[in-house]
Formats: sequence, C-alpha cells, structure tokens
Amino acid sequence: MNIDDILSTADNSKLRLTYLQAVVSSMPQGISVFDENLKLRVWNAGFVEIVGLPPEIVVDGVSFSDLIRIPAMRGEYGVGDPEAHVRRITELALKFQPHRFERTRPNGRTHLVHGEPLRINGQLAGFITTYTDITERKSAEEQLRHQHALLETVIEAIPCAVTLFDSNQKLLLHNQEFTKLLELPDSLFENPPVTMERIFRFNAERGEYGPGDPEQIVRSLMARARHPVAHHFERTRPNGQTIDVRGVPLDDNSLVTIYTNVTERRTSAEREQLAQVVFNHTPAGIIVTDENFRVLSLNPAASSMTGRNADELLGTSILDLVLAEADWKQDQLQATLALHGTWRGEVSMQRHDGQSFPASLRTNRVEENNGGLPRHYIWIFADITERKEAEARMQHIAQHDSLTGLPNRLSLLMRLAQLLPEARRHEWKVGIMFIDLDRFKIINDTLGHQVGDELLREVACRLSNVVRETDFVARLGGDEFVVILPGINNPADAALVASKIINALSTPIEAEGHELHTSPSIGISLFPDDGPDGDSILRNADTAMYHAKAAGRNNYQFFAADMNQQATERLDIERKLRHAISRNELALVYQPQFGSDGKHPTGVEALLRWHHPSDGMIPPDRFIPVAEETGMIVEIGDWVMHTACREMKHWIDSGLKPVRVAVNVSARQLRRRDFCETVAGALAESGLPAELLELEITESSVMENPQEAILILERLGRMGVSLAIDDFGTGYSSLAYLKLFPIDHLKIDRSFVRDIEHDLNDRAIAFGTIALAHSLGLNVIAEGVETPDQLELLRSNGCDEVQGYLFSKPLTGGAAFAFLHANAGAE
Repeated sequence: MNIDDILSTADNSKLRLTYLQAVVSSMPQGISVFDENLKLRVWNAGFVEIVGLPPEIVVDGVSFSDLIRIPAMRGEYGVGDPEAHVRRITELALKFQPHRFERTRPNGRTHLVHGEPLRINGQLAGFITTYTDITERKSAEEQLRHQHALLETVIEAIPCAVTLFDSNQKLLLHNQEFTKLLELPDSLFENPPVTMERIFRFNAERGEYGPGDPEQIVRSLMARARHPVAHHFERTRPNGQTIDVRGVPLDDNSLVTIYTNVTERRTSAEREQLAQVVFNHTPAGIIVTDENFRVLSLNPAASSMTGRNADELLGTSILDLVLAEADWKQDQLQATLALHGTWRGEVSMQRHDGQSFPASLRTNRVEENNGGLPRHYIWIFADITERKEAEARMQHIAQHDSLTGLPNRLSLLMRLAQLLPEARRHEWKVGIMFIDLDRFKIINDTLGHQVGDELLREVACRLSNVVRETDFVARLGGDEFVVILPGINNPADAALVASKIINALSTPIEAEGHELHTSPSIGISLFPDDGPDGDSILRNADTAMYHAKAAGRNNYQFFAADMNQQATERLDIERKLRHAISRNELALVYQPQFGSDGKHPTGVEALLRWHHPSDGMIPPDRFIPVAEETGMIVEIGDWVMHTACREMKHWIDSGLKPVRVAVNVSARQLRRRDFCETVAGALAESGLPAELLELEITESSVMENPQEAILILERLGRMGVSLAIDDFGTGYSSLAYLKLFPIDHLKIDRSFVRDIEHDLNDRAIAFGTIALAHSLGLNVIAEGVETPDQLELLRSNGCDEVQGYLFSKPLTGGAAFAFLHANAGAE
C-alpha cells in the first residue's frame, strides 16, 4: 500500500490534508510550500526549526513576507534596513524562479536550500522548497540533486496564454487568453502585422515593466529578443497578478511563449499530489505502519537503505529492523509513543545482508478525527554513518594538538575532571608537572617556526617515552607541556620523573639541519596537598614552574604556599605597571659618572624609578623583571630614551657643559627590528647630538643572537652613539664575539667592586677586566664605588671612569643639573 492508498481511505479532503501534513511534518528536512500568492500552505517542523521561526506565527495562510521578516530582523540577510531586505527577497520570490544555494545561519549550521515552482495536472501548485541540513552530511548533496531533478520532471509548465513570434519578431498567432491575461486592448491588434516591439512599447508606456524611460526599456528588451534563448521567469503585474513566463526558441528562430496565471490558490488535491512527490523522492527513508507497527507503505529511500523491497517488508513489524541489542530502546519507544504520540532518537538498524548502520529515527502518530484512536504511524529515518564518523574525527581534533598529536588543554581538563574525584575517593596522590622549554622563543624567532615545530614534536616524543603508560602528557600550546602522574606515593616519585625528563632533554635535538639545545623548567604540584581541584593544582604547578626559571632554569621546583603570594604580587605589579606611563608615575633619576680622579664629571646614567600613588616607591628589581617578561619594557624603554635625551638637551641649553647620558637597553628592545629607528627618533626629537647618548646593553642580551647584535650595534655606531656592555662578567660572554662588537665601554658590575678591597678573586676579576678592555681598545667604567680605597685600587690599575655613592647617589633632574653644573664650574 502506498501514500495514495492510505490517503484514499480517508472520508474527506480535510482528513487527506491531515495525512499529507503528517507526512511532511515527519520529514527530517525542512519543507515549505507556498501558493501563488506566497501564502504558506504546507510545511513541517523542520522548516520552522531551520529558519528559526517562532512556532506560533507559522500558520496556514501566513504570508512569505511575514515569515522572512523574522530572520531579516535578526540580521541574517546582512546589514541594512530589514524591511528593505523583506521587499527585495519577496520580489525575488514572486518571480517563482528555481534556486539552489547553501546558507550558513548564525548558529553555525549550514543548509542546502532548494526551491522549485510546482505544477501538477495542468495547474501551478505554487512553490516547494526543501531545507536540508548538510553540515554533517555533505555526501547527501548528490541525492538531493537527484531529488530536485525528479521534481523538475514532475513540475512541467502547463500553457494558459500562448504566443508565437517569427524570427522577425512578428506575432504569428496568439489565443484569447493572451489578451485577457495581459489586458491588451483589441486596438493593439487592428493593424497587422503586430510586432513584439509594439507590444513591448505599449506595456512600457503603461508602466508594466516598472519605472524608467519607455524607449530605453524597449531597446533593452528588443536587444535580447533578437537573439532568443530558452527562458523562464515570473513577473508580477501592476494589478497584483503573478504570471509565469516560459519561452522556447524553435529551429527557425521563432519563439513560443507560454504565460500562466499562477495567482490562484492551490486545491487540497494538489497538496495530496505534492505529498506523494515528496514521499517518493525524499532521500530520507519513510515507512507508514498501522497501530501495531506493521508496515503498510515505504518509499524508495527506505527500501534502498534497508536492502529490502516493498514485498519483503509489507506486513512485517518495523521493529524487526532495529537490532536486537537495542531492545531497551524499543520498550522506551513504545511507551513514549503511547503517551505522547511522537518519538525521536538514534538506533542501530539492520540491512538485508546482516550489516547494521546507525540511524536517526523520528516517529509521529496520525490519529483519526473520530474517536482519537491511533490508526497509523509515520517513521522517518536516515543513515547517519558519515555523521557519526565525522563526529568521532571532530572529537579527536577537538581534544588533540595538531602539531604533536598529544592531548590538548581540553583533553587535559577532561582527564583531571575524571581522575581527581577517583583519587579523592581512594585517597591517592596525583602529581602535576608544568613544563616550559627554556630558550624556545629564541630558537623559534631566529631559526623559524618550522624548526621550532620540529623541536616541539621531538620534545613531545621524548616526554611520552619517559613516563608510564598510566601517565598523561598534554601540550597546552607554545612550548608549554603538562604531565599528570596518577597514583604516586610521595613527592619523591614526581621528582624522579622530573629528573628523567631533564635527562631526556639534555641531549641535542636535530631539526632541519640544526643541532638544538633546550632544557625544561618544571613546576610540580600535588593533589590534594596543593589544591582541591584541577584549576588550582594546574595554576600552582605553573607558579612553581616560574620559580624553576628564576632558580636558573633546567631544574624542577615544588609548589610552596609563598609562591602563590609572590605570583599574586607579580600580577598586581603587572596590572599597575600597564598604566604607569599614562598616569605619569614613572620618573628618571641620574647618577653622575666621573673620571678616575673622582673630580671631573664625564656623564650620567639615567635610572628608572616608579612612584605608585598608593604603594609608594616600587623598587626596580620588583617591576623591571615583570616589564621584561610581559614585553612592556619596550614601551617603557622608549619612554626612558626619549625622556633622557630631552632632559640632557635641556641641561645643555641651560648652560651645562656637554656630558653624555647613559640609557639602559633591554634584550627585548634590542630584538626589535625598528630599534635603531627608535634611537634615531629620540635623538631627532630632542636635538641631542648622537655622541652624547650612550646605550648600556647587558652582555647576556647581545649573546642571545650575536650575529644579529653585531649588525644592530654597527648601525648604532655609525650613527655616532656610544655603546657600553653593562654588568660585564655576570653573564656568559664569548671573547670571540666580544672583540667583534663595536662597543666603546665595558662596565664592571658592582658585585666585583663591592669586595675588591678584601676579596682577591673579585680584585683579580676587576683588574683582569680592565686589562682585557684596554687590550681591545675599550674604556672601563666601574659602578658601585663607595669608598676611597676602592677608588684608589681602581684608579691605580687603570680604570678610566667610576660611578657610585662615593661621589653621588642618583639625583632628580633638577638636582643632577645643579650638581653637574657646580662640579663643572669647580673644574
């Protein structure tokens, strides 16, 4: 029995319409049918859901314009006036042109929208549109195209008004419906031959084609008419009638055109035929059963998916198609149907060859009007194998790092959420190791991301090989990794694994022809000792990792409570520092520098100070490292350079004998490509001569990338700027590179000067530095000079310049100017 057989058993048209609506309502695609007046006549819940319409406004006879106004107000058709979009789209719809396009809604779902004018038994039934969710079923596009091709075959034009024009655009014949439908006067046909141009002009002059110059409209229409091609469009006349126009050129270049009035309402019989078309050609499987679930009818798609033809299935129970291991779902399904009359879910269905496939299944009950007893059930199902496979792939992608293949942050959090309750229940300890690779950024920036990626992949491999099978290794992003150690007995177990990781990463890594060296800084926290949940123990392991870096890197540190306090203080410093410049909280002080006799000033070093309005004076050793880590040191350093240059130029303009001003430069500043331009800008803006600016650069910063540092320092030297290596002896200089750096001064760190009177090692380092510098043609400045004996030892061993509290503490700008002016005068 097919749909026609079922519908014919009904007593009246209204009941048949109920069956029709039930079939369409059960479809997994959205379906809508509008009549020739663009009034909604047939639809299903899928249409309401996909378009996102409030169900209460979707009723029989509601206008197309009222429905599309809802998504227009939500901005789904782009920016602009929603009413303008409504008018534009309604005008397009009134042309009743077939269309096929994909549209992605704001919720991310992509749908294939396919619309065709519908003609049945010589009558234009309206417009049928299917809305198919293709987000997860792109493969269904071919089936949908086949479906629409079949629909196009069914919906053929039925002529109402007919014209035949010859190759010279002269009217050879027409019927009375032509003049009646288009309201053409008899006088137009009194003087043959009647030409297409005459008809076009008559219509253009009475505004049939809309506003515009009639002659220009006629010329445009005739230009196309002289080269006739098959065409089909719909046009709404000024009187409100919508006409379907189909033109076909014949072999002799004559043109047959059929005009159909499509403004009349579709009859309920046409709706029943539409339901049959949908039933036969939808790609979803549809089965109609009686109240005992015995199969009464099925569509070709249902037969294709199950591998069983109609003869095999008719009279059998549809529940036989559901796998036996899903019996509990069958019980649930029957109970829900008895209570609510509808059910939807996912089941495993069986093919004729014994193979199974996952299917989405939706069931609706169709009841008789008299008595309310269930008579039929409509079952709609679709093969969702590809969707399930896609979901599995997407789940793997969502939970794994694409570069290393390790679990990602999401997977890590899911693992912790699963593991920690179990550990709490069994009183297990869980170790969390937060790993950050030392010097990775330098490798990535200097050798490129491809080398950096290869390094990360090898590190991931080594980490996975070190830990147990029960442990969990994840990559959070960048050079950050996390290792979960479930079921450890004590902190020593975590320390052992950390040592293995340090040892595993101690050997060089080959990447793209480069021999790379990296080391881990590892922070360790324990559950439940260091936190009650996943967020806290991860955060505390991260805090411990920063302490590992501060402790010299390539080591591990366990979390301690005071680490949290220090981390909180650091975040507070970072937050306040971001506003320090804009709020004028930063200032410079200047410490004078002298010749070795301690009497003649040679320059000043500009030193940064931060006075917070509520916290008071914040020491540089608290905020400078934070500025370095966050990158704010670049903006602060630029401010220091511009301010120092302006102030020194102001002093000179006020009568001070010219001396140089020394400004400290961070490693981050030196790595910027525009650093030389920044220095030139500060000199140009202030007017300070380049030879009066000295840049103090730490040896560790220039040794991060010596080759690039040489190029930058050479550019600065050519500008006339003096260059000094600051804190010499505290880093890891290479003498082979040191002699290549175009520098003017070496600056002995105060740590060697402090005990020069008593510590022979410090004295040897200081004197050796002086001798080394002189052998390279460099001047030497010693900082931190506080006693006359220190001064005498340095002076007697050839130190060129000195700086320290013996001569002056750092002074504000005004005080420094007065001090220098007085000492220069004394000279």
